Amino acid sequence: VVMLACTPTYAPPVRTIHGGAPGRLDAGQMEVAVGSLGLGAVPGGIGGGGSIGHAVRPHLALEGGIDGAPGFTMGWGGVRAPYRIRTSRRWLSFAVDGSLSVGAGVGGENCAEEPSPDDTNDYPCYRDGVQWYRRLAGGSAIGAGAAMRLGPVSLFSRGRLQITGARNVPATQWASGMGGLHVHVLRYADLWWSVGVGHYSNSVQGLTGMISEVGLAVRFDPHLGWR
Repeated sequence: VVMLACTPTYAPPVRTIHGGAPGRLDAGQMEVAVGSLGLGAVPGGIGGGGSIGHAVRPHLALEGGIDGAPGFTMGWGGVRAPYRIRTSRRWLSFAVDGSLSVGAGVGGENCAEEPSPDDTNDYPCYRDGVQWYRRLAGGSAIGAGAAMRLGPVSLFSRGRLQITGARNVPATQWASGMGGLHVHVLRYADLWWSVGVGHYSNSVQGLTGMISEVGLAVRFDPHLGWR
């Protein structure tokens, strides 16, 4: 999730894309996913990223990717623990997962513009002169998801908490929650769309806003090819 004020001070999030419904990989499968996040309050108005995941065990997947938006680029890696709950009805099942990620990259801002001479703000904003691509950043993220699958469609929700830091920027906390619709296309592709709310805060400022996301994932067996 990414939301920035007009004169932001923030350390960038490790991850922007939340992903679709959990539990869509079988053991041994791999997945390539891309997503775009609509960010009404962000410079440029959009963020996005790509990732690759590998389900090494029924309840353990390794994943990594690159996320970013105008003003930052972050690489990340982590683990995901999915669990599927099947029912006596073939068209109905449930899934949950939890994830832990760490990442590093460049970006963030320590105030985006200088105050005017007649600015009466008690907390004037002065740029520190560091370009975003020269500002090292890093942090960690923890997330969880849940879904109810009804045949080829899933209703899902996801949430994530992140703590990040960057050069000359106070530690920043990010929190987001989304819910949406996920479509399972045949046996090898997934499409999802979701909306939600995100928030970031640090010792200087905070902001809450609406967010929306659209994504596509394609999964395959590394030994047998596309499935």
